Amino acid sequence: MPIPRIDELRKYYNTTIRPELLRLERLRLRLIRGIFLSLLLVVVLLTVFVVADLGFLIFLLAMPVIFYVGSLYFRIEKFRQAYKPAIMQLLMEFLNDSPNFRSLSYDAKRAINQDRFERSGLFRPMPDTYRAEDYIQGLVGEMAFEMGEAFVREISPASNRLLVVFSGLFVHAIFSEPTVGRIAVWPRKNLRRLKRTVDAYVSKGGINADIEIMNPGFREEFAVYAMPNTHVAGILTPPMQEALLEFRRSQDNDIFFAVHNQDLFIGVAHDYDMLEPKFFSSNLSFADIRKFYTDITLMLGVIQDFDQTH
Repeated sequence: MPIPRIDELRKYYNTTIRPELLRLERLRLRLIRGIFLSLLLVVVLLTVFVVADLGFLIFLLAMPVIFYVGSLYFRIEKFRQAYKPAIMQLLMEFLNDSPNFRSLSYDAKRAINQDRFERSGLFRPMPDTYRAEDYIQGLVGEMAFEMGEAFVREISPASNRLLVVFSGLFVHAIFSEPTVGRIAVWPRKNLRRLKRTVDAYVSKGGINADIEIMNPGFREEFAVYAMPNTHVAGILTPPMQEALLEFRRSQDNDIFFAVHNQDLFIGVAHDYDMLEPKFFSSNLSFADIRKFYTDITLMLGVIQDFDQTH
């Protein structure tokens, strides 16, 4: 699946994003130098006190050292908290210049609500732990959407340990026109692991709807369930099936998909934290920016395909 505007992104990176990364890189290096010098100073002072047998003065030294180390920790956290919003805001400005994308914005203090996640029916209700961050909202065509990272775990009935249910990007979008029906689409290879989720969906009236899917490639990759009286092919149209299938075949990530009347839900699993800054190595990397941009545009592309086919 081709990534749109990738050449424009590289130019934008060189002219706009990279200067901001350089500013943050200088801040990171100052913090590292501060850590190194403080550790060196502590070692030197401890050596002097031990050699001169001034051990009692260590207690007098401890308080300012602890205070200084604490201030360094808060400065590191401040760096981490400032990095992602600064870069995300620049990327939102770039995406807002794309056709059909409007009013995209990022909010580090908001998250996809758990009730949205549970309402999708793609995962078992009431997980044992739910954490979300990196909230993005905007318009794709006429469809309003919100997305963010979600990390969900539940206790395994067999081992009594917390297992990962979902880790990745989760999207909630709303159709601009009334839509009736409910479907859920899971990666077929994950059905065994998702047995409790599928059983919960079936217990609410859901039935297997693979027979309504005419695309053999789609049937091979995905399992489709729907609530009674849902016109599956009217919601999951042939162009939409092709878009989801192309997404799946071009990416290593699992994709989950559901429609609940006017609500559209998409989950794309991945095992990394988007644009999380590294502290002890450089963040000057176009590859990191490109990876995040690719993930976001592919998700927005699926929403756009749905908007154009409904």
